[in-house]
Amino acid sequence: MVTHRIADVAVCTLRTHTLPARLTGHPRVAVAAPLATANLGIEELVRGALARPAVRHLVVCGHDSRLFHPGQSLLALAAHGTAPDGTIIGAHGHRAHLPNLRPPVVAAFRRRITVHDLRGQDDPAAVLAAVDALPRHTDDADGAGDVIGGAGVLGEELAASTPRLVPLAAVGRVRPIASAGAGCFVISLDRPAGRIVLRHYGDDLASGHELRSRSATALTLAAVAHGLTDDPAHAGYLGGELAKAETALRLGLAYVQDRPLDSRSADPVPSHRWAGPVTAEPPEGVAL
Repeated sequence: MVTHRIADVAVCTLRTHTLPARLTGHPRVAVAAPLATANLGIEELVRGALARPAVRHLVVCGHDSRLFHPGQSLLALAAHGTAPDGTIIGAHGHRAHLPNLRPPVVAAFRRRITVHDLRGQDDPAAVLAAVDALPRHTDDADGAGDVIGGAGVLGEELAASTPRLVPLAAVGRVRPIASAGAGCFVISLDRPAGRIVLRHYGDDLASGHELRSRSATALTLAAVAHGLTDDPAHAGYLGGELAKAETALRLGLAYVQDRPLDSRSADPVPSHRWAGPVTAEPPEGVAL
């Protein structure tokens, strides 16, 4: 969450996602955001902090991930920098490697921004009290103003410190029903059990398989693992549709396969309407 005032403190809340919205009202907080990874996430944080010339402090608070350790890795970056290959020296994080950040960018981050370790602190009042206690910097020593508008040497280094991504058009199409594989899938929700129900019917519509899980990812992987589909386009459709079903289950929204989610709440009494095909032809909108 970004504020539009001139302020001198950035706050990283690690995996505590509820904190940013409670911190950005403070006049000294320029930006507050979580951090999930010790590689691309830290790169984005460094670029974002340096692109705000007034920022001279970074407060690291909230709870660190016990798997990825981005907070520890961020502190290691501030203390030790990176090796020639971009690895963060002394970091414990998973793949704590910053391949896109050029050495002058890392050096500018370490020189300009003081990092303060408040890991484990998730009380907004305590975090803001720490922000209030930070000294102010009024000088523009090291050329902070060079970043404004992307101008200057540091601006050029920042522009060159981003991943090289080739844009691709978001195109593709589901294969025709007759060629996409055997049978059809019907997705419904068992709300009392808290499960997504995925039924796969064979071509005869008289036999098939049933899978149940709370997780759209687990169901998609299981459908592929069991050989229920081997078409990438169909698997993509199935993953997207199951993700909708999981969202509806978690948020209590009405779910109808192949229809967009809306804000309508689910029926308070679970529906027991039959969800399967009524003829030898699959229901409209169900991919085969």
